[in-house]
Amino acid sequence: MTIEDIYHALRKWKTLIDAYMSGNKDSKSEIMKYLNQGTHFSVDESDIEEWKKLLKDTEDERKAIHAYVGIDEDQLKFFLIDSCSDLYADFEHIFVKQFSHRSPDITIEKVPIVTSYPPISSESAISRNFTFNMYCSDWVDAQKGGDFFQLIKIPFSDYDKLDLKKGESCVCFLGLTNKVLNNTPISDYHIEIITVKDIGIGQMSQFAEDYSTPRPPFTNDSIEYQLLQKSNAYI
Repeated sequence: MTIEDIYHALRKWKTLIDAYMSGNKDSKSEIMKYLNQGTHFSVDESDIEEWKKLLKDTEDERKAIHAYVGIDEDQLKFFLIDSCSDLYADFEHIFVKQFSHRSPDITIEKVPIVTSYPPISSESAISRNFTFNMYCSDWVDAQKGGDFFQLIKIPFSDYDKLDLKKGESCVCFLGLTNKVLNNTPISDYHIEIITVKDIGIGQMSQFAEDYSTPRPPFTNDSIEYQLLQKSNAYI
């Protein structure tokens, strides 16, 4: 895809959510159609290795992957770019990921070792994905009057800690979570991307990575999202 195609895809998502936030009655069904269009996307070991090179001079706490949401050829897609390239508007390093129902080509081989920064449990990952699948419509309703996400910021460590071997992939899927309290309204939940190394029928890794954050809302770091800024300005 050309960068103009990517701008156009991001603008399509932005136009749709703006229409929904403005009260367009047909927009919610369109949003739900796209969010239900797939279950996951995959990230390859080669993607992570390229990000590692691009982020080598970036401070650890600022190393991130920005997963932008767009619509291309009536398909929901995620456009992934490392935070360094995004900050400097270097758009030569964008990975386009299809949101797919296709079964991931990944099988369990061994239980992963717990890192020094424990990720979430497989039960928590499944629960958050279940919440997204069951209550997505209610969550979309609750976004009116607030900020509907245009991208999800994922710490690079979520991918780096998986320690994928050459040729391996990991699976990324959507979830809803509220990290403050249990039994709170769906309006208190936010969307996230959960990453798991190993998955198979009836089983998955004991641990999954999740420290992702939806944007907007933005803080003083909005300048970091140059792909969003450029797409918003694109005509």
